[in-house]
Amino acid sequence: MQEVGKERSLAVYLVAFAAVIVVPLMLLAVAVAWRFADAEISRLKLVGQQRTEDVAAEIERMLGSRLDILRVLATSPAIDASDHAAFDAQARQFTESGVDIRLRALDGRLLVDTGLPPGEVLPHWPLLEPMTEAIRSRQPVFSSLFVSRGTSTYAVAIFVPVVRDGTVVALVSNTFSPEVFHRFMVRAGISDPYFASLSDRSGLIIARSANHEASVARQLPSFDAAVGRSGSWNGINADGLKVRAFYQRSDLSGWLVTLGLRESAIDAALWRTFGGVTVVGLLLVILSIAMATVLVRRLSRAANAMVEAAAAMERGQLTVVPRTDIVEVNRVGEAFGRASVKLHLQASALARANRELERRVEERGAALEASEERYRLLAENARDTILLRNVEGRLFYASPSCQRLLGYTPEEIVAIHPVSIVHPDDWRRVDGVNRAMADGRELGFSIHRLRHKEGHWVWIQAAYSRLPHASSDEPSIMVVVRDDTERQEQETKLRQTNESLRQFSAIVSHDLQAPLRHINMFSDMLGARVAGTDAEAAGYAAKIQGSVERMQRLIRSLNAYTQVAYALEKRDAVDLAVVVSEAVAMLDADIQAAGATIKVFNLPTIEGDQELLVRLFQNLIGNAVKYRGDEPPVVKIRARPAGRFWEVAVEDNGIGIDPLYADRVFEIFRRLHRDESRYPGIGLGLALCRRIVESHGGEIWLDKDWPKGARFQMTLPRRRAKAERRTGGGDGETQPVDAVGR
Repeated sequence: MQEVGKERSLAVYLVAFAAVIVVPLMLLAVAVAWRFADAEISRLKLVGQQRTEDVAAEIERMLGSRLDILRVLATSPAIDASDHAAFDAQARQFTESGVDIRLRALDGRLLVDTGLPPGEVLPHWPLLEPMTEAIRSRQPVFSSLFVSRGTSTYAVAIFVPVVRDGTVVALVSNTFSPEVFHRFMVRAGISDPYFASLSDRSGLIIARSANHEASVARQLPSFDAAVGRSGSWNGINADGLKVRAFYQRSDLSGWLVTLGLRESAIDAALWRTFGGVTVVGLLLVILSIAMATVLVRRLSRAANAMVEAAAAMERGQLTVVPRTDIVEVNRVGEAFGRASVKLHLQASALARANRELERRVEERGAALEASEERYRLLAENARDTILLRNVEGRLFYASPSCQRLLGYTPEEIVAIHPVSIVHPDDWRRVDGVNRAMADGRELGFSIHRLRHKEGHWVWIQAAYSRLPHASSDEPSIMVVVRDDTERQEQETKLRQTNESLRQFSAIVSHDLQAPLRHINMFSDMLGARVAGTDAEAAGYAAKIQGSVERMQRLIRSLNAYTQVAYALEKRDAVDLAVVVSEAVAMLDADIQAAGATIKVFNLPTIEGDQELLVRLFQNLIGNAVKYRGDEPPVVKIRARPAGRFWEVAVEDNGIGIDPLYADRVFEIFRRLHRDESRYPGIGLGLALCRRIVESHGGEIWLDKDWPKGARFQMTLPRRRAKAERRTGGGDGETQPVDAVGR
């Protein structure tokens, strides 16, 4: 019999367990408290440093904006013309925003002071040292703190020299009251336990967030410790408090922004944390003792009840366990009571379950066989050929339709390696798809040629899809093969037809030009012969020449249309802003003559043929300039995303187009204006535009609801490989092109 150790009460174990839980929790609480206190102190310091940088940046921004105003005013032509009234009017535009401007002569005489009412006599004071420094260096100078001679109050100022041909001719300045910086610090939320101050290059305090008036012009404590552009120190602030100070020196003015964090705030955070830890530790000890006592009592009662129930079950009696205060013990007792009733039912239920399981297995087996038969019939009777293979290219299955497609039986095709029947010129493309599928791609597609058993080549489309949960020795890729020979032959015939049309166009253009030149020559000779004798015959000769010239234009236009209609489009990344710039450059003479303005908005980079797209925008812009009204033409070109396309609009303020002709304007040789003297042309431009847009897979149409002028809209494809280079807002204007007639 195994020896049993010394028995102990459950209470002893619960107390030991509580101690094991409480002691680590207290240690953890101390560690967490220490980390929290350290984090709180670090947070206070980080906030102080961040606020220092924020305040310095805002002051830098404010000084920079004032400096920019002074630099702009320093270039005013009114200074060169000595027109002080005009300069005063310009400078007073900034008075509403709190900026007072002064203009001084080099002898210190005030010429303009926007801080005084217009017309008031201006004082004449000698130059201050910062003024002479600005004149000597010909660079802007930020002064140290000084007493204003006009208001007898402290101030700082920016002095900007007015330079003409390398010589300083005057000074423009702006004076700040320290109160401006104090109010800024208050608005920035600098309050106890933080104290902010701004001091000049000599350490005199310009402004403070607290005790401002009493601190102005006092020396900043520990100013000598502020070495370099930024840093920190520990010391006493202007109020005599111990602080942790952070400073940031302005690159623009050289002034120093200092923000101090009261040391007592850091100590208070530390003591608060340790006080909380002490309270939490005492509460944990008390709570653990109380919980151990309660648990001992309840577990003892529950254990006695369970012992009695187990003894009753051992005797084969029905068991009813008395209710206790513990839910889990009550559930176990209920299970004991039900177990004695259900034990004899379990054997019969198990037998019934076994019979039901056997019946379901039989039904599932029959359904699986029927499903496999349906898939087999589908594969064997499908017109497309279905192949099952692994990533190494080994075939496991071929549907019977492979014999109709390639002449091989399924058994023969399974024994053939694909490289032996793929056309040599197509193997590289097929091998690329195979490698991609081997690398984990889920889908693949290829159009290539396979050798028929009789020796000729068959064009096919092959769609690859990966089969899930397949090992290397099982089929892992399904390939659906479709006969593509007829479509390839039709495309070949279509290419041959297009080539024949291009050749026909070239022949027509060449063969018709020769007789037309002869007719033109003879009509010219006829007109010269009868010019002085028969006015009517001379008129007939002139009409013949006009008709010949029109016929020649038609032939040239037809040839141009054919070149565009049957051109082999490129698929390059094309920046539409560059395209429009080239089109505008080609139309520069017409644009200048019409006094037209071309405005371009947020044009993207698309996929297409740059040469054809230049021709597209050349025709659209040319039409907008040609069909202008009484006002100077204004043409606007903008784009917005539309799914897989960009929707591009070309708008003008010209004479417009009747909506009834919205579709007919794109017909070849369709003209709505018969007066060629005012609107020359033969009606080919918009037909070319539609052909170019359609060749890029898009559409072009006339906006029937455009209120004034004409608006043509079109869709052009987005780039597929990379994101568009331009990502401007929907109506934000860019200015790559701005052509204005002069």
